[in-house]
Amino acid sequence: MKYRKIGIIGAGLIGRSIYREVARSRAAEIAYVLVSGKKAASERDVEGVDPALLVSDLDEAMARPVDLVLEAAHADVLAAVAPRVLKSADLCGFSCSALARPEVERAVDESCRANGTQFFLPHGAILGLDGFVDGRDSIEDVTITTTKSAAGLGLETGVSGVVFEGSAREACRKFPRNVNVHAAIAIAGIGFDRTKSIVVAKPGTDEMRHRIQVSGQGFAWDFSVASHSLGGVTGAYTPKSAAGSVRRILASSGIVNS
Repeated sequence: MKYRKIGIIGAGLIGRSIYREVARSRAAEIAYVLVSGKKAASERDVEGVDPALLVSDLDEAMARPVDLVLEAAHADVLAAVAPRVLKSADLCGFSCSALARPEVERAVDESCRANGTQFFLPHGAILGLDGFVDGRDSIEDVTITTTKSAAGLGLETGVSGVVFEGSAREACRKFPRNVNVHAAIAIAGIGFDRTKSIVVAKPGTDEMRHRIQVSGQGFAWDFSVASHSLGGVTGAYTPKSAAGSVRRILASSGIVNS
C-alpha cells in the first residue's frame, strides 16, 4: 500500500466528503484534519469528524508524518502549504486555482522534481480531464463559460450578465473560489494564458453550470455540466467527485500534474 497515512486540509462540504470516504474505506489512516480555529470550535462545521483528529495549527499538522495530503480549503491555503507538503508527501489540491499564480505553479513543480513527490489534479465539478491531457498537443482553443447566481460568485444580488471575460489566469485571480474548473482544465490542457474564461451571473438560479468548448486539429468538443448549489460555491456533484478522486488516488491511479 503506497499511502498509509493521510492528512486532510479543510472540513467544509468537500473536506467532510473526503473524510467520510477515507474513514469508510479504511484504505489509509487519517493523521489529522486541519481547520481554522473558528471552525475547530464549531461542532456544526465539523460534524462527523473525529474531534481527536482536528488540528487548527499548521505547524502541529505538518509535524505529523503522512504520505499524502488532501487539500479542500481555499486557494490561499493551498498556495501557502503546497511547497512545504511536497517536501515529504504527495498532494492533491482541490483549490487548484492557486496554481494560476506563477510563483505557486513554479514552487509546486520544483518541489515535486526535487523531492520525487506528486501533485494530483482532481477533476472537481467537471469531467474529462484525461481528454485534455491526451490531446493537449493538438488542442488549439478552449473556452469555459461558468454561470452561477451573483451571490454564488460573491457579487451583489442584482448583478446580471457577463461579469468577466479573459484568460483563465485572470479569472482565477478575480474569482479564486469559483473557477477551480477553469484552473483544472487549464492545467490539464493548454495552460492558463491560452484558456479563455467567461463568467456569467444569472439572477434567481440555484444551478452551477460549466460549458466547455474545445477545438483542435481535426476535432471539436462542446459539452456542459451542471449541479444544484449546496450553498456557497459547491455544487451537488462535487463532493461525490472528490470522494471518487480520493478512491482512485489511494488505489494509485489518477491524473498527475507533476
